[in-house]
Amino acid sequence: MLIPGPMAQSEALRALADIRAVIDRTARYSTFSALSGFLAGGAALAGSGGCGYFAQFPGAQDTDGKAYFLVWSGVFAFAALQWLILTWLKARSRGESMWTPIARTAFNAMLGPGLAGIFASIVLFASNGYQYLAGLWLLLYGCGLWAVSFFAPVFLRWLGLAFICLGCCAWVKTTDPGFWLGIGFGGLHLIFGIVVLARYQK
Repeated sequence: MLIPGPMAQSEALRALADIRAVIDRTARYSTFSALSGFLAGGAALAGSGGCGYFAQFPGAQDTDGKAYFLVWSGVFAFAALQWLILTWLKARSRGESMWTPIARTAFNAMLGPGLAGIFASIVLFASNGYQYLAGLWLLLYGCGLWAVSFFAPVFLRWLGLAFICLGCCAWVKTTDPGFWLGIGFGGLHLIFGIVVLARYQK
């Protein structure tokens, strides 16, 4: 009976580790960019007037609903665009396709809350219900992260729960939208970037 030598065993273990890594990448969404989290967080902090510190900035208060809506539309558009570019660059650097089956699954998980947010925002905008927009955005974004977390690193589940809690707080206290949006889309995205940089960035 032939018994593999130490070198053969080491090679076999290395091959198994490579196979496991490939399987994990195809089963769990992991193409995160720490820089994307930092950029999204910075844009949200700017849009919120530094979590409402600059209270007269249009994105910090909803007394002028149109300006408030436009500011945050710009913040979300910037966050989405830079995320697409940086995710594509990271996938390319790893020799992977950006639009993998697991990426499509993650996109579909976010699509429902995203579409609900768009249509509900239009309804609230048309009915002058600006005070509810901050809670709506935070809640639905949190729901999307919660859904994605079932096939991505589990820290997204806790991040989603934090967004949901902040969304509820924003609905309870509707007079401070800049604060809640800054803490949520600003602060939590910075935490996201730190976690990715520490644990997942390669």
